[in-house]
Amino acid sequence: MTFPSFTLKVFTVFMLLFSTTAFGETVLISHDFGGLDSENLNGKTATVFSSALTSAGGSDTWTASTAFKANGDVTAGSSESGAAALLGVGSYINDHMGTTDGIFSLTATLNPTSGGGANFLSLGYFTVPIDLDEDFASDASSARATALTRVSSINAKEYYVGPGAAGSAEGTDGFGQRTYSIVLDFTPASGYGTTNSGTITFHSDKVGDTPSVLYFSSVQSLTYIGITRDDDVAGNFSNFEFTQIPEPSTFLLMVIAGMGLTVFLRRR
Repeated sequence: MTFPSFTLKVFTVFMLLFSTTAFGETVLISHDFGGLDSENLNGKTATVFSSALTSAGGSDTWTASTAFKANGDVTAGSSESGAAALLGVGSYINDHMGTTDGIFSLTATLNPTSGGGANFLSLGYFTVPIDLDEDFASDASSARATALTRVSSINAKEYYVGPGAAGSAEGTDGFGQRTYSIVLDFTPASGYGTTNSGTITFHSDKVGDTPSVLYFSSVQSLTYIGITRDDDVAGNFSNFEFTQIPEPSTFLLMVIAGMGLTVFLRRR
């Protein structure tokens, strides 16, 4: 005797449970910038910070220049001055390089509202914490996989990979408010360990923009993520999130397993 309604329910529950963990992204860090403009971001705790990052030596406490405010505002500095806001992720990214779980996405909305046309706000990864009075370009030796948006259009590059990269920049004319996602793929399926040392895909919400793909040409050690400000730029940032993305093939295998479970129950 078969129990089709029971079988369907079992399969549905199985897929729902699995899809929330394996198919959906795992949010490791997010911050809502719900503080006051009179408060500094420095010393504030991330809204969401995974215990897995803490176990890997990361810290849920922002380390930031006084230019970064708790509500997401960024105040302007003087010429030739920078500012940074960082969160430590410990060895978590490095520990997952070469595994099927080694895909990460860093996302934020950056909005430079005033300052010199070529000056910018940036989002990216770092090998070590940079000085809080510097931007990613001032400390380029430790900056990796960085996207930036400038105050006004100057037909300049917006994506930078940093030292140890196959290619240094892609994308053009990033200015004004931009939402960026920087996806790092260290899975074997991406060629990590054979043809490259990591794939970087830059996404922008700019109309007509297509993802730009570059590669690390040497093994990286990425321990910080954050935002930097160049010179006299003022503006704001929001929607800050760092996630881990499951490899698509993992989900496919579980779908097949779920189908097998359905067949087994039907035959019973």
